[in-house]
Amino acid sequence: MLTPDTVIQCIPPLHGLEQIVGGTDERYGIVSSVLVPLIFPSRGQDDEGCRILFIRRSHQVRHHKGQIAFPGGRRDDEDATILQTALRETVEELGPQARPSRILGMLPPVATVVTGFIIYPFVGMMPDSMEVQPEPREVDDILTVPFNFFLAEGRDAPERYHYGSHVIWGATARIINQLVAFMLRGHCA
Repeated sequence: MLTPDTVIQCIPPLHGLEQIVGGTDERYGIVSSVLVPLIFPSRGQDDEGCRILFIRRSHQVRHHKGQIAFPGGRRDDEDATILQTALRETVEELGPQARPSRILGMLPPVATVVTGFIIYPFVGMMPDSMEVQPEPREVDDILTVPFNFFLAEGRDAPERYHYGSHVIWGATARIINQLVAFMLRGHCA
């Protein structure tokens, strides 16, 4: 069974680099970060195990309209670290209760192909009792997907995942592929 401790054993830890990465200098890409929110079931809860939370971006946002994504966004000058960017953006998009109870680690950065973002993904454990309040100008919908779905489908690092009527692709799929690869390589899944 997947637990927060097994995730910590398999993914890169926070290593201090989140303090020094980028500012808002965009010569090498637009610095941004996301939270990969993992929701673990409470003890005794009959569930499919750990789930990953995604947002469907609204059509009012500037970039990546209508796409399935992780909460997050562009670094602001006021953000002391890129981790702070991910946490701030998550609360802005999902409401004040959307704060991870624990940061489990940081995955390698991923670049978007067309829009020029460099995305720093942080993996966080979210409270299973969290009530999200999506910001309608930024978020059209919330989706949770069992982590086991990605473990089963992601062994060959697909370019896109089809979950029901939802298509998860692009940088979001590449971040999932990294997480799956770390979990499989570490024999944690």
